[in-house]
Amino acid sequence: MSTDFYLLSKPNCSLCIEALTQLHQLPLEEPIRLHWVDISEQPDLYEEYALLVPVLVREADDAELRWPFGEQLMEFVTV
Repeated sequence: MSTDFYLLSKPNCSLCIEALTQLHQLPLEEPIRLHWVDISEQPDLYEEYALLVPVLVREADDAELRWPFGEQLMEFVTV
């Protein structure tokens, strides 16, 4: 069973690209569905997350993992 995740990002965000790279490098047994969300196109999200991106959101429980992801990333996507 695959879980959906949302990577909150904004244009020209080098940390967002680094976060995406980290996600692609995870040695996952099961794939995840990753959605790239440009917060600059959604005023409510931009107001809340503009200074926090990248943020990874797990759809199943709306849990958030804020940058830097570090060692928590693998556990966050495999829960």
